[in-house]
Amino acid sequence: MVLLEREAEVATLGAAADAAERGAGSLIWVSGEAGSGKSALLRAALPSAIWGFCEPLSTPRPLGPFRDIEKQLEPPLPSADVTSMRDRLLDWLTANEGAVTPRRPPLIIEDAHWIDDASADVLRFLGRRVAKTRGLLVVTFRDELGSDHPLRALLGDLTGTGAIDRINVAPLSADAVTQLVQATTVHADEAYRLTKGNAFLVSELVRSPQAAGSSVLDSVSARLMRLPVASRTLVEFLSVIPGRVTGSLLGADWAFIDDAVTAGLLNVDATAVEFRHELVRLAVEAGLPPGRRRELHAEVAKRMLASVTAEPAAIAFHARLARDDALARSSEIAAARQAVAAGSHRQAAEHLRRVLEGPDSATEPATDGALWLALSHEEYLIGRDAAAVAAAQRAVELHPTGTDPRQRAVAVCWLSRVTASEAESHRLARSAVEMLEPLGPGSELAEAYAYLATNRMLARDLVVAEGLAQRALTMAEELGDIETQVVALQALGAARTLSGQEPDCHHLHRAVGLAREGGLDAELGRAYSNLVSAAGEARLYDVSGRATTEALAEFLARDLDGHANYTRAWHARCLFEQGRWSQATARVDEIIAADGALKTIAGVTAFTIQGRIRARRGDPDVAGSLREAGALAARTGSLQRTAPVAAAVQEAAWLGAAVPELSSDATALERNYELALQRANAWAVGELGLWMWRSGRLATLPPIAAEPYRRHVNGEPEAAGELWREIGCPYEAADAWSDSAQERYVRESLRIFTELAARPGRQRAARRLRELGVRSIPRGPRASTAQQADGLTSREQEVLSWVRQGYTDAEIAARLQLSVKTVGHHVSAVLRKTGSRSRRELQLPTSGESVTPEGSPGLPR
Repeated sequence: MVLLEREAEVATLGAAADAAERGAGSLIWVSGEAGSGKSALLRAALPSAIWGFCEPLSTPRPLGPFRDIEKQLEPPLPSADVTSMRDRLLDWLTANEGAVTPRRPPLIIEDAHWIDDASADVLRFLGRRVAKTRGLLVVTFRDELGSDHPLRALLGDLTGTGAIDRINVAPLSADAVTQLVQATTVHADEAYRLTKGNAFLVSELVRSPQAAGSSVLDSVSARLMRLPVASRTLVEFLSVIPGRVTGSLLGADWAFIDDAVTAGLLNVDATAVEFRHELVRLAVEAGLPPGRRRELHAEVAKRMLASVTAEPAAIAFHARLARDDALARSSEIAAARQAVAAGSHRQAAEHLRRVLEGPDSATEPATDGALWLALSHEEYLIGRDAAAVAAAQRAVELHPTGTDPRQRAVAVCWLSRVTASEAESHRLARSAVEMLEPLGPGSELAEAYAYLATNRMLARDLVVAEGLAQRALTMAEELGDIETQVVALQALGAARTLSGQEPDCHHLHRAVGLAREGGLDAELGRAYSNLVSAAGEARLYDVSGRATTEALAEFLARDLDGHANYTRAWHARCLFEQGRWSQATARVDEIIAADGALKTIAGVTAFTIQGRIRARRGDPDVAGSLREAGALAARTGSLQRTAPVAAAVQEAAWLGAAVPELSSDATALERNYELALQRANAWAVGELGLWMWRSGRLATLPPIAAEPYRRHVNGEPEAAGELWREIGCPYEAADAWSDSAQERYVRESLRIFTELAARPGRQRAARRLRELGVRSIPRGPRASTAQQADGLTSREQEVLSWVRQGYTDAEIAARLQLSVKTVGHHVSAVLRKTGSRSRRELQLPTSGESVTPEGSPGLPR
């Protein structure tokens, strides 16, 4: 059929191919409804392309489309997992860069609405890097994606990448349909009414005008019945196989293809056959009686078993529909193993769930116990925490007391890791250690020690955590267990950093290095997260800032997106504590807007910061933010989560925020304070103790409390403020100085509160000055100024938004109809009020930029 109304799309694709040849690669999304003509467009515009296909199996083949592609590359690039696949494809795209070499054929991923997780990871990796290659990637998908479809996340992740374009293949117009059917007996208006411009349906009318009043199913059935018996049998066989079918699966039946091709049912090339469109295949399959369909699935499974190239996911699909339960189970297990190896964790979980929910489940407790444990690992990796816990509990049940103690301990140990409750996790981890210790040293015991140490570190039971981590590390080093060494180093390093023994974060840096060298990407993400958060909690802002810069760059390079939100949350907390509230707010808004943020630990930090900034500014809806933070923290029962929320609620109430239902629990503050004392957590004792003192429940702070808090509560607010100034926390310095009896300190607190637009704090400092007999007190900012972050006026906020987009003073002046000099004054005010040294620093850092803080409002640099 003639290709009409696609000239612009063909031109776009051709231009992209030309640009790729010059070294400016790109990724183009091609969307449209089923039958809109996406494939026909690409075959016409990019005839030399190499195709990879996603298929509508119940669980997609891991790396399926890229396995199709790699077989056609010169040289072939066999690879089994995400990392090797993506690296080798990137090497192929960039090979001989700058040399005069033949054009790289475009790579087309067809039907990405059926894509598997591992293929999505490869596509995300290549999409972020294709701009600097000689490659053109084209991805087709149907545009009726649901809001929770995995491809939506991939589209979002690649939005904003400069080398991304999109083509929507729209339905044909009435004029185009008229032109296509003019040589037939079908009336043009009737043709458009029946097809709505769908290119495939129009082609069906052109091929079979007599079917104008019937459905696609009727049209296809009529052509099928006119075929010779052998050809019809072959077409029916093919109809139960989604996607392309290789010649090796057909054997002698290949001889019967020609009639089906002539009838417009099949397309064929040198190595494979496929239906002319998925709608044709579905129409043929729908016409099969159930018994016949089951027989055909059994025949397909039998032939696939005899083929060395058949994928276990495909065998499992057909065996299940043939009701061959034994073959379905063994194939699903093999497919799950392959998916795990490839990094398709969602697909691995689907395979395992089908096995464990099938008719043969629970017949082999030990085997099923291992499968439930494997399922828990996969559920954990894809963020389904409740399902991970349920699967781990089932694994423990299938290894009851009295069975193999090592296997039971491994299951219990893993359950401790995925359990959110700190107390329950501690009980489980201790139980695992007690089961394994009588068995002597081994990798399982080293791992159990490491997990127990991690639990105690997260609980901020730092002395116990350090001892356990050192024991785990020593054993893991003797056994050569690199992964357990990394886990132990994180617990050891965080404990020593938080206790003040290790301001250089030596062991945490060691954990990062070892994880990177060992290719342990998941542990690398956790190690960086622990480095950023431990340094931040210890107020080592320079260390935390540098680590954040490195971490976000590594996460981008390795596509470790899952760890980025937690790292950004801690970066936001550091910005908040340094008085950089506009940047902290923007970062928090990003985190809360991200998918799933409301259910993650990052949400505790983000909502707590949001609530505290609102309370300190005197803004509304403090309670909403702290309610969300409190709900998330309560799930963990962990001091490091609950203590900041308890302090934030007490502070908000003290500043006059409307949080009655949150502050009504008078024991929350005391419970956290007592727990912090038990754990000897200096910073938590100090902060919680400050609010105990201000609420009249404490007279002095013990020596264990962090010095700035201790000096403040124990009657030395001037010294406390100086310590906060040296650390880099302007609000805390002003808060301490506002309790001073010396006018100059209270005046300085007034100035800092004013710069931060901290209205309640400013009112308190002004009130204190009046108590000291001061009559001349500077007026507060105008209402418009007080409403803006960091005390910015509305105009300064407007200028800031343009600066963040990279505009010069002259460009901003032209847009706002101001003089360049006036814009310059506004920019200077913004830099001063936000504590920024340069225009570049006003930009929110992206994953490769420096985030090391360089100054804060009200504090000398």
